[in-house]
Amino acid sequence: MGVNIKGGNNSAGLSNVSSTYELQVVTPQEEINAGFIQCSSEVDSGIVLGTRTVRAMEVSDDYRLRVGIDQTMFNTGFEGTIISQALFQQGSATMTTVQASGFLSLNNANATASGNQASVRTYRHFPSFGSYPSFLGMWVREANETATNAISEWGLFHLVAIASVAAPTDGVFFRRLAGGGLRAVINYNGTETEYTIDTTNVPSRDGVGVFAPTESNHYLISYHIDRLRFWINDIAVAEIQCPGNQPTFTSSSNLPINFRVYNTGVASAGRRLEVGFVNFGTGDQNTNKQWTHVMAGSGGGAYQTQQGVASASTVSRGTGALGYPTSGTARIAGTWTATTAPALNSLGGLWTSVAGQSMASDVDYPIFSYLNPVGTATLPGKTLYVTSVRVGEAYVSVGATANALNLSLAVGVGSTTSATTASEGVAIIAARVLPIGSFGFLATDIQGTFKPGFECSFTSPLIVPSGTYFQFIVRPFGTVTSNTLVVQCSLYVNGYFE
Repeated sequence: MGVNIKGGNNSAGLSNVSSTYELQVVTPQEEINAGFIQCSSEVDSGIVLGTRTVRAMEVSDDYRLRVGIDQTMFNTGFEGTIISQALFQQGSATMTTVQASGFLSLNNANATASGNQASVRTYRHFPSFGSYPSFLGMWVREANETATNAISEWGLFHLVAIASVAAPTDGVFFRRLAGGGLRAVINYNGTETEYTIDTTNVPSRDGVGVFAPTESNHYLISYHIDRLRFWINDIAVAEIQCPGNQPTFTSSSNLPINFRVYNTGVASAGRRLEVGFVNFGTGDQNTNKQWTHVMAGSGGGAYQTQQGVASASTVSRGTGALGYPTSGTARIAGTWTATTAPALNSLGGLWTSVAGQSMASDVDYPIFSYLNPVGTATLPGKTLYVTSVRVGEAYVSVGATANALNLSLAVGVGSTTSATTASEGVAIIAARVLPIGSFGFLATDIQGTFKPGFECSFTSPLIVPSGTYFQFIVRPFGTVTSNTLVVQCSLYVNGYFE
């Protein structure tokens, strides 16, 4: 029933209302009488949705309000079908690990034999920082999670060996037991403590229905030196105080991200763990870590290919015709064709010129034309930021018998075609060409002559979008007739993919 409240005319024990009928409320002025008020932020007024969207403000375990200074240290998805060997170490016994459909799938073939296992862990180890929290977010779905004689684990932990079914030697992680029970685990130098996780009141990630392990769920471990929290879909499911006889939760302050599935006997069904995304970051600290360092630390350095495209270097090491050859072979000159060749699809490497008399003066010869992979629905279209290039020392391998010659050097970025003479059009982007230096050679330069190399840094990075080229171009000037000069040199490209 309704209760009428009238103005109390400032009388003791009576409430007042304003002239517009709002109840006038003053919070207690003495601390001992103070209650609690929840402070939230309105994200959306609900004009379209019909209901306001409100989010609570967050405070860390060291009483700091989270205000956008969290620092990402590692971030990766699993697009494409090729596992990045540079990021992840794999170990297995019969079980297979496959990357497909946006997931890294451990025990993809549902092996059930006793002793079978599959493990994937980062080569990189991630630190904890005393009174500052660290956050490991994992988007994971499971299959046959109730299988007997099968165990799966995901989080931060060490193993005696990558291909082992032995218990972790150190770490904090989620564990799915044989039969389906879920646990939060702390392991200090091999001594484990398990905490039961009750998922009865955990919502589904998309808000439809209830929590189901077979759906892709967001698992989060918040690691603080005094307090450890496990979250599922933004709901805290375990809170653990650091044991009084331990300095920290783990004996090591740096741990790898680890995922594994293993059978302790013949499993009743093939337990499978599928990882869709991983992020590690630190909170509260205003680290000012350079974004280039973050991207390179996540496997996005310009020296290696994008995850999902291949697992190799962008500067090829294979046959003699590639950018950086195998030992015992020479980087051959190839056929230099104006505007188009040899144009190796390598982001730098070693190069050798043809004889000066085989070139034409004042003509572009692209040596490297690296195509930044085209983005698709299943592969990330990343942007290449070039922050600097270094042209190595030029060595005269065949002396010039006639005429001086200058080799002008340039880089071209952002073109949709490998031809340096393309005209800008509706469907074509021509290269943006930047001269970066040159080498001058005398007619008397003999074999063994060296010209010093140089580095060119770009305060404003050069941008190479997905599906466009980075090119290194040599342009001769001078009299090339009867000139036998041959030059060997190199190119190094520094930068990162985002």
